[in-house]
Amino acid sequence: MMEQTLRALLDGHFICTVRFKDSYVSLQDELMQEEVNVWLNKLDMRLARLGDDGAFFMAPNFISAKEITKVKDELRQFRDAYGPAVIMLDFIRQSMPDSTALSPGEYIRLADLEHAVIGNASMEEHLKSISSFIKGYAARNTVRENIKKLVEHLKEGGYLIVASSSIESYQVTGKIEQLYAVMAYIAENEGILGKRVEDEVSEEDMFEGTRNE
Repeated sequence: MMEQTLRALLDGHFICTVRFKDSYVSLQDELMQEEVNVWLNKLDMRLARLGDDGAFFMAPNFISAKEITKVKDELRQFRDAYGPAVIMLDFIRQSMPDSTALSPGEYIRLADLEHAVIGNASMEEHLKSISSFIKGYAARNTVRENIKKLVEHLKEGGYLIVASSSIESYQVTGKIEQLYAVMAYIAENEGILGKRVEDEVSEEDMFEGTRNE
């Protein structure tokens, strides 16, 4: 378990109740946390956590000028680094009956998303409007195929995992809390999130030069 946990942390993953569940359970033990920190300290890194019961991840032991510069750059490049995920997750949120913020552990069924879009002109247009953000999206695909491209894109980003391949359902991971934390920080300290990201950023501005990748 130690090896699996360390590999996940070193690869930059977020260990939560959904993804790397066994490692998350083991990290509830303070002795396990101390042991992990002993290993990470050798790399001048440490075990960090999102809140009191959120996902575990690896962070620098000390915030140097280099790390500060990197964080500032990432915040300035929020739209490129996080914008696509925000937009796609918001699309899923709007497709769900209660239309509330997605939470770690929440289940998403591909069939439900398809049902919410098909026959709803507004949602179909919405899907088309964010097509340039979705890896593998193609106009010739069916609605279901393009929605699957969307959720698979989010899965690759670590925000979703496959809960059941037979019924094509997914589950939200704890990494989404990191996204919310970044958004909250920027909203509070930078004042650049007064409107939803998709209203602020044009597709051309965010993905100029990447449309054919």
